[in-house]
Amino acid sequence: MEKGKVFLVGAGPGHPDLLTIKAYRLIGEADVIVYDRLIQEACLAHARNDCEKIYAGKAPSCHQSRQFEINEILAKKALEGKMVVRLKGGDCLLFSRGGEEAEYLAERGIPFEFVPGVTSALAAPAAVGIPVTHRDIATSFCVISGHQKEDATMKPLDYDFSALAKIDTLVVLMGVKNLKRISDALISHGKPKETPVALVQQAFWPDEKALFSTLERVATDAEQAGIAPPAVLIIGKVVGEGVRLKQQARDVAIGEGERLGKRGQRRVGRVPGSSMLYPLHLSLEGVLCVVVGAGKVAERRVKRLLQAGARIRLVSTDAVTGLEELAKEGKIQWISRAFEPEDLEGATLAFACTDDRETNLRVAFEARKRGILVNVADDPVACDFTLPACVIRGPLVISVSTSARSPGLSAAIRRRLERQFGEEWGELCSVLMELRPEIVRLNVPPDEITRRIEDLLDTDCLSLLKRGLQEEAKQLVREKLGI
Repeated sequence: MEKGKVFLVGAGPGHPDLLTIKAYRLIGEADVIVYDRLIQEACLAHARNDCEKIYAGKAPSCHQSRQFEINEILAKKALEGKMVVRLKGGDCLLFSRGGEEAEYLAERGIPFEFVPGVTSALAAPAAVGIPVTHRDIATSFCVISGHQKEDATMKPLDYDFSALAKIDTLVVLMGVKNLKRISDALISHGKPKETPVALVQQAFWPDEKALFSTLERVATDAEQAGIAPPAVLIIGKVVGEGVRLKQQARDVAIGEGERLGKRGQRRVGRVPGSSMLYPLHLSLEGVLCVVVGAGKVAERRVKRLLQAGARIRLVSTDAVTGLEELAKEGKIQWISRAFEPEDLEGATLAFACTDDRETNLRVAFEARKRGILVNVADDPVACDFTLPACVIRGPLVISVSTSARSPGLSAAIRRRLERQFGEEWGELCSVLMELRPEIVRLNVPPDEITRRIEDLLDTDCLSLLKRGLQEEAKQLVREKLGI
């Protein structure tokens, strides 16, 4: 059996909006996800329904045996030929034991790949408005772990605290248990006891909590405030900037029951490669579609929608000549101004085709708020649906899609198909459509009809249609189908 592969993926501080695009994609493709305790449920909601999810959470002071078990799970699932995502809080290689897991896999010849994530060492300070570096205040930055293997013995932490005391901004991960030891060691090695510090508990989680204190008082204040792991300690003058850099209306909420990728609640659409796009041909006769933007891309969208019988509302301050003419002829409605959310009222589909990405994303956001499916030109990540490359021969439509992975390949395949399928194929489709009532009355199983049509394609029928001999072709169709 061919070996699978393990992706060691950093999931960031926990909020699904802070997953990287690649992490989001891999979650959607994985056969197995082995995840930590610091992963919010919403981050897993994009996984396939048949994905095996294995909880591998390790509480503080977990024994080494638990890590060995995780290593074994990763190797076992990969050796079964499965795609495995090892989903870790923060970054996959910063105090995460990702290196140990990779070594274990490498020793067994199992392929693996690292996918970085947003570390809490940066996310937690950002959550409370602290810049870890600031040109006028801090030009050096260091991250350390607040516990070591021998913590249970209460031996001094094995750090050069005289060097750490000179660092402008010191960030300590997993240090709640040892706050007193860390602060005392820094003060004894020259760090001023009035140095401002912040302790951020569960940054970007619903119960996020922040404590501002001083190096001398932080252990006492944290105990009184009930600060518990996971929490990040930030030490340095930059912490004083937290008040001045207070953020307005931070968007950290996860709506009740929200799941990543749910159309009505997510910020953007699917990610290329996260799953196959469902092939679907829609009836748009009389359906209102809003197209924002009026350049060449919008013109192509509008003309194809008109072919499908849709009603078009075009929104743009100006338009290319072709769209202006369609508006003058009354074939489309043109609102000649910048996009406003009310332009979407009554629409079933929306198309964002401007050359300004912010406008396109605003259209997408407002459309989803109203339950409207949206396509964003040249931005498959922001799309609910993409537009396939098409060969159109009358009623015959041949669609080619790479599920947004390679539009160029779709276009190349379409060009080949255009040479292979001429107008005679559309005429054959029309003939079969005309004879469909008689075909149905034959009361022949569908598979048999398909076989007869395959036999028909081996005759001169298409050649007759190409030469304009429609009656002769129709007679041949009747004969081959047994009508």
